[in-house]
Amino acid sequence: MLKIIVCAVVFVLLFTSFLLMGTYASSNNPVEAAKGEQSIIVHTGDTLWDIAKRYSDGSQDVRYIIFMIKDRNQLQTSQIIPGQKLIIPSI
Repeated sequence: MLKIIVCAVVFVLLFTSFLLMGTYASSNNPVEAAKGEQSIIVHTGDTLWDIAKRYSDGSQDVRYIIFMIKDRNQLQTSQIIPGQKLIIPSI
Protein backbone atom coordinates (compact mmCIF):
# COMPACT_ATOMS: atom_id res chain seq x y z
CA MET A 1 0.00 0.00 0.00
CA LEU A 2 2.82 2.40 0.88
CA LYS A 3 4.47 1.64 -2.46
CA ILE A 4 1.29 2.70 -4.32
CA ILE A 5 1.08 5.97 -2.38
CA VAL A 6 4.75 6.77 -3.08
CA CYS A 7 4.27 6.03 -6.79
CA ALA A 8 1.17 8.23 -6.90
CA VAL A 9 2.98 11.13 -5.20
CA VAL A 10 5.95 10.81 -7.58
CA PHE A 11 3.60 10.73 -10.55
CA VAL A 12 1.75 13.86 -9.40
CA LEU A 13 5.03 15.72 -8.82
CA LEU A 14 6.39 14.76 -12.24
CA PHE A 15 3.12 15.63 -13.96
CA THR A 16 3.00 19.03 -12.23
CA SER A 17 6.61 19.83 -13.12
CA PHE A 18 6.04 18.98 -16.80
CA LEU A 19 2.88 21.06 -16.81
CA LEU A 20 4.72 24.05 -15.35
CA MET A 21 7.58 23.68 -17.83
CA GLY A 22 5.11 23.67 -20.71
CA THR A 23 3.41 26.80 -19.41
CA TYR A 24 6.74 28.60 -19.04
CA ALA A 25 7.92 27.52 -22.49
CA SER A 26 4.76 28.85 -24.14
CA SER A 27 4.80 32.27 -22.50
CA ASN A 28 3.83 35.21 -24.69
CA ASN A 29 7.06 37.08 -24.32
CA PRO A 30 8.81 37.68 -27.61
CA VAL A 31 12.48 36.75 -27.65
CA GLU A 32 14.36 39.70 -29.15
CA ALA A 33 13.79 42.27 -31.83
CA ALA A 34 15.29 41.31 -35.18
CA LYS A 35 16.99 43.75 -37.51
CA GLY A 36 14.47 46.37 -38.60
CA GLU A 37 12.21 45.77 -35.61
CA GLN A 38 11.85 47.90 -32.49
CA SER A 39 11.39 46.82 -28.90
CA ILE A 40 9.16 48.94 -26.67
CA ILE A 41 7.78 48.82 -23.14
CA VAL A 42 4.04 49.39 -22.70
CA HIS A 43 3.18 52.42 -20.56
CA THR A 44 0.06 53.11 -18.51
CA GLY A 45 -2.76 54.13 -20.84
CA ASP A 46 -1.20 52.60 -23.97
CA THR A 47 -3.43 50.63 -26.29
CA LEU A 48 -2.47 48.60 -29.34
CA TRP A 49 -4.34 51.14 -31.44
CA ASP A 50 -2.23 54.01 -30.06
CA ILE A 51 1.00 52.06 -30.48
CA ALA A 52 0.10 51.05 -34.04
CA LYS A 53 -0.71 54.68 -34.95
CA ARG A 54 2.56 55.84 -33.37
CA TYR A 55 4.65 53.46 -35.51
CA SER A 56 2.57 53.78 -38.68
CA ASP A 57 3.93 55.63 -41.67
CA GLY A 58 0.37 56.42 -42.73
CA SER A 59 0.37 54.15 -45.77
CA GLN A 60 -1.18 51.10 -44.07
CA ASP A 61 -4.41 50.53 -42.21
CA VAL A 62 -3.91 50.73 -38.44
CA ARG A 63 -5.88 47.48 -38.05
CA TYR A 64 -3.30 45.66 -40.18
CA ILE A 65 -0.46 47.05 -38.06
CA ILE A 66 -2.28 45.88 -34.92
CA PHE A 67 -2.58 42.44 -36.50
CA MET A 68 1.16 42.41 -37.25
CA ILE A 69 2.05 43.48 -33.68
CA LYS A 70 -0.25 40.83 -32.19
CA ASP A 71 1.14 38.16 -34.50
CA ARG A 72 4.80 39.06 -33.82
CA ASN A 73 4.25 39.06 -30.06
CA GLN A 74 1.97 35.99 -30.04
CA LEU A 75 -0.88 37.94 -28.43
CA GLN A 76 -4.22 36.15 -28.37
CA THR A 77 -6.14 39.33 -27.46
CA SER A 78 -5.57 43.07 -27.71
CA GLN A 79 -5.05 43.35 -23.97
CA ILE A 80 -1.64 44.72 -23.01
CA ILE A 81 -0.35 45.72 -19.58
CA PRO A 82 2.08 48.41 -18.42
CA GLY A 83 5.63 47.09 -18.26
CA GLN A 84 5.00 44.50 -20.96
CA LYS A 85 7.67 44.27 -23.66
CA LEU A 86 6.43 44.39 -27.24
CA ILE A 87 8.32 44.03 -30.48
CA ILE A 88 7.15 46.29 -33.27
CA PRO A 89 7.76 44.55 -36.60
CA SER A 90 9.17 46.48 -39.51
CA ILE A 91 6.24 48.09 -41.26
